[in-house]
Amino acid sequence: MPRLFTAIEVSNDVDRELNMLVPTTEQSVVQDTKHITLRFIGNVTEAEAAAIELELISVNVASFALTVSGCQFFKSHGAKTIFVTNIMPSAALTDLHQLITAVLLHRGISVEERKYLPHITVARIHRPSDILIDSLLEKGKRVSTALLVTGFVLYCAEHDSTQKYVKRREYIFTKPNT
Repeated sequence: MPRLFTAIEVSNDVDRELNMLVPTTEQSVVQDTKHITLRFIGNVTEAEAAAIELELISVNVASFALTVSGCQFFKSHGAKTIFVTNIMPSAALTDLHQLITAVLLHRGISVEERKYLPHITVARIHRPSDILIDSLLEKGKRVSTALLVTGFVLYCAEHDSTQKYVKRREYIFTKPNT
């Protein structure tokens, strides 16, 4: 069963910049495929995945810019372990999220209960020390960049020995900017 989600891809330049924040250690696992999740879909049958893939073609907005500014930690299992960037609020991003949600509701995929909080996962860190947390947060204060959003991707999450995301389909916006 495919485990799907929609996301905005992060450019290679931004990916490299974010990778430089985290020291390479046994306790830190840098996120390979950097992205901003738009909507988690979950496990679906192959037939449902194919139908969702086709219906997402209807989602079309004008290209827009997002601002990545600063970093923080999210808690996982009660501990600060997920190092992420902040995405500044954007009406265009909210609209895109809502359009995708409407398509998924039409397909019978329920709305997520938690509030949508756009971010880029930089790394997952196993038992980070307070010194490492403080160091990463200090480095994260200097993160400030813009992303041009020209489309989104339908990913399939695969779990072997590690988690990897496979691009199932890419959707490019064709609506003109006004």
